[in-house]
Amino acid sequence: MPWTIETIHPLLVHFPISLFSMGLLFDILAQILKKDDLALVGFWTMCMALISSLFTIISGLIAFLNQGSFFDLLYFTHGVLQLIAILILFILFVIRIRFQIDLRYSIVKRNIYFSLHIIAVCILFYAAHLGAITAGRI
Repeated sequence: MPWTIETIHPLLVHFPISLFSMGLLFDILAQILKKDDLALVGFWTMCMALISSLFTIISGLIAFLNQGSFFDLLYFTHGVLQLIAILILFILFVIRIRFQIDLRYSIVKRNIYFSLHIIAVCILFYAAHLGAITAGRI
């Protein structure tokens, strides 16, 4: 059977990776170019990235549980780092909604937000790399 969860998961991972990175790019461009429209695009891109992450995490968890036990997940660096990155990005999304005015007018808070956003996307990239190694694609 060509369509198994092990074959679907690698297809799904590209959506949150590209959406989170593009959302960050739109946000950075919005700050540089002072364009609110780009910030709005960044917001919705981040929202779609979080939604697509749910499907990716679920498919990855099912694929992992087909190979190992739930307790082995703590030792699976790829999965743990992905969950950490998505959790940070989810928290940043909530902060973005709740403290929109603070982020707009406080340079310090905005710089902290962008720093955490960049770190989370870098963790996401590294964890995706580990996943490709685990799957034997690299």
